[in-house]
Amino acid sequence: MSLMQLILLAISAYFAYEVYKHIQTLEDRPKQEPKPFDDGGIASDLQEFTPKTLYEVEELIAQADSAFEDGNLDRALMILREANRLKPYDSEILYKIGYILKEQKDYQNAVEALEDALKGDSKDPAIYSLMASCYRAMKNYTKANEMIKQALHLDPQNAIYHFNYANILLDLNHKEEAKEEYQKALQLDAFLEAAKEELEKLEKENIRKEDATTRDI
Repeated sequence: MSLMQLILLAISAYFAYEVYKHIQTLEDRPKQEPKPFDDGGIASDLQEFTPKTLYEVEELIAQADSAFEDGNLDRALMILREANRLKPYDSEILYKIGYILKEQKDYQNAVEALEDALKGDSKDPAIYSLMASCYRAMKNYTKANEMIKQALHLDPQNAIYHFNYANILLDLNHKEEAKEEYQKALQLDAFLEAAKEELEKLEKENIRKEDATTRDI
């Protein structure tokens, strides 16, 4: 290993340790319920990031990912909130915050975090898809429909988006359209078992209706 590589390794280790200490101070703070996103004006929040700040943010994201994988969602959320404070309107950070909040069934705050994520990247279909899932969980099927359509507009070849769209169409009682969307999902991914199951349910329901009609005659 060259001298320069050793120096870079030492610098990385130093910053990693500094971030670790910073996370410990976050845990020692009195528990509060701050919003996970920044709802001030975006113009005043954007800034030039120094290499040190960018490294800190990357390290915080890595620490949050590790906590998430360990199942410690509260710790992951705490770390991501700090990353968002350092780098507001970063779509990756806010998407992860939104995802964790959805997992915690805090759907309204998840939606608000994802709205800010769109300020960082309005062309990311995954953000719209996750918003659709949140709105669906809140039984706001009209907004869920709007969001999933936007996701499909940006990524029409995504089988999961077609599957999610079909579920929302079922919620709206648009069964024939839902059937078409399940079929599209399977055309894109023949191994999407959930779509097969839902399609089979709809087909069985149609058969039962036809049988009932025949008996009536």
